[in-house]
Amino acid sequence: LYSHFLPDHSKNAPPSDKKFHAVVCSFFLDTAPSLPHYLLTLYHMLEEGGLLLHFGPLMYHWSGHGGFLPGEKQQDARTNNNSGSSRPPYINTAHRRRNKHLDQRYLSSIDYTWEEFRYMVLQCGFEILEEEMYIPARYTGDEKGMMKVIYDCAFLVARKKKSLDG
Repeated sequence: LYSHFLPDHSKNAPPSDKKFHAVVCSFFLDTAPSLPHYLLTLYHMLEEGGLLLHFGPLMYHWSGHGGFLPGEKQQDARTNNNSGSSRPPYINTAHRRRNKHLDQRYLSSIDYTWEEFRYMVLQCGFEILEEEMYIPARYTGDEKGMMKVIYDCAFLVARKKKSLDG
């Protein structure tokens, strides 16, 4: 479904002219390696006035991998001018070798605050109708067990604004 709403969808994909009245995301938007990309895709999936409902924490699935160890940023920055390379000059050989097994999205993912998340929703063409923060939600656990995972979640209802073009 996700790829069908991107501008360069394949010839075999169903037409993306069919829009949804609403999209509900539960424990989903923080799984994005690129949150702006997800939000723009959701925007294009919705008809004008369509609703985006979000519930979940901001745990960021892509977070915490590929970080720099002490000295990794500076070692090659002084000696590597990076001429002709698409890699940033501050990523040295040791860092690349240690993280070569990772999907590149881990290395480029950004963890956003709720304020930044909210700002992106607005910038993508939505108006926020309702939001509530710090709603406790059990994610895993057995009702009778002693181990439980509970997240503080955000709830958001946003409406796709009507186009100014038409």
